[in-house]
Amino acid sequence: MTVEFILILPVLMLWFIGSIVFFDAFDARAAAARTAHNIADIMSRQTEAIDDAYIDDLLLLQSRMLPREPAGELTVSALIRNATTGDMEVAWSYSTEGDPVVDADLAALTLPPMALGETVLLVDSYVPFIPIADMVGIVAQTWTNRVVISPRYLSFLPNLDRPV
Repeated sequence: MTVEFILILPVLMLWFIGSIVFFDAFDARAAAARTAHNIADIMSRQTEAIDDAYIDDLLLLQSRMLPREPAGELTVSALIRNATTGDMEVAWSYSTEGDPVVDADLAALTLPPMALGETVLLVDSYVPFIPIADMVGIVAQTWTNRVVISPRYLSFLPNLDRPV
């Protein structure tokens, strides 16, 4: 019985640690998705113009909403479908860390159908994930969430630091 226990103990420990790591990864992924949707919802409810400092504050809010991950990066863009040509255009874009979205990036995006002249907010959230143990195949990575949402109370959400 002792020999069987000694042989099976490493398997049980690996299974136990693996279960914890998989649950942690699932929980972190779900938290990152919830956070991105909450940030997008906050942006859609704005009733007045914003500025870049407001988006920086949203990044701070994102870091507090996540259980243990660092803040990551947040990119917010206002997109408009040109009423004359029907093409998608970036009205303004701001990223807390990396490069903002430009018109050339829009070709690769999958966006919902929009009416001519309609505007939407594109919120990209990048949250780094570092597993508590890397022995079960889950490696450090960045959770990427993209949310497209229409402004609720305004037809267009202006950014004072990035005039159209």
